[in-house]
Amino acid sequence: MKHDQLFNIYKEQNFSSKEEILTFLSKESCKYTGISNIEFKNEILKREEQGSIEIAPGVLLPHFESSSFIKSKIFILPIKPEIKEWNEEIQNVHLVIAILLKTDEDSSIKQKITQFTRKLADDDYLDRLMNAETKNNN
Repeated sequence: MKHDQLFNIYKEQNFSSKEEILTFLSKESCKYTGISNIEFKNEILKREEQGSIEIAPGVLLPHFESSSFIKSKIFILPIKPEIKEWNEEIQNVHLVIAILLKTDEDSSIKQKITQFTRKLADDDYLDRLMNAETKNNN
């Protein structure tokens, strides 16, 4: 995967709960997209209520679009050890990929996001993301 300002890839992170992950991601999103911590958490939880965010066993893809974003961002967060319980339906989470799409984003950025999401259907690609060794590609 080409690394550019769209992606932030973190080394394996050690979290003990869903709340810790959401707090970490909300702080990161605030730095890069300009959205508040509270708005981030509310939007992620609202998205989760709409339907499962699990795209493969233990792989979560929370995402939402907002006009509040100053730019779009993708956070790739491998988690070790895994989070045993995310919610009643989702267990053993070992990778979180958060996609934050700026409303009216440039078509070239939208195209990069589309190309990236298509690759997520490939188990080998997901394995590489889970073992990412790059930190904070801004």
